[in-house]
Amino acid sequence: MRIMLMIPCLVEDCLPEIGLAVASVLTRLGCGVDHPKGQTCCGQLAFKTGDAAGARALARRSLELFAGPEPVVCPSGSCAKMLRTYPQLFESGTQDHARALDLAGRTFEFCAFVLALPGAPDFGAELQARAALHRSCQLDGSDAPQRLLAAVRGLTLLEPERPERCCGFGGLFSLQFSAVSESLLEDKARELLALEPDILVSAEPSCLMNIGGHLSRSGRPVRALHAAQLLDLALTGGPSWT
Repeated sequence: MRIMLMIPCLVEDCLPEIGLAVASVLTRLGCGVDHPKGQTCCGQLAFKTGDAAGARALARRSLELFAGPEPVVCPSGSCAKMLRTYPQLFESGTQDHARALDLAGRTFEFCAFVLALPGAPDFGAELQARAALHRSCQLDGSDAPQRLLAAVRGLTLLEPERPERCCGFGGLFSLQFSAVSESLLEDKARELLALEPDILVSAEPSCLMNIGGHLSRSGRPVRALHAAQLLDLALTGGPSWT
């Protein structure tokens, strides 16, 4: 099976190692990976600020880049959700609306896609570590990261007392309501640290950068990994933390 890889601009510019891990894992699991050139923002920021014209322009670019029958896999639930939102941007019955419906139907968040592959979830991955899992609200309640990581042998998967709580990022929310955002982040970090993890893991890059950055600035660095990075280490005989 061949797939097209959609790399969010946050990953491209700030966390490129996540994109590399996604490609590595999918290749090891038997997928041919294509990365269409010329990718930019998915249009989520424009959409959430009410700039419908800007969002449509970026959506049309994605419709061109990801034209074809292959599944589109993205290591961000929020960006994958934006691609699935494209049909709302175009009038029903138009060519753009039809193309948007097609793309929405074959766009997948990374963990959910991997869970649908043959042999899932037990791919023989193994990693000796204690990992604190942050469930991102951007995944809309999906348990795909938990199910995927729970199958990694030797991994102790831990969750905080209130796993459903937001990390405080929320895109524009952290800029518009910085005090509330910081308070949510401090609560989340405290609950995660109470688990005494070796690793912080999440399937959402923005949450990972937000929490990991806070821990680092606070002098309590815990290695922050995307679910794809952890799985890549577990498939390649990565280091043990225990």
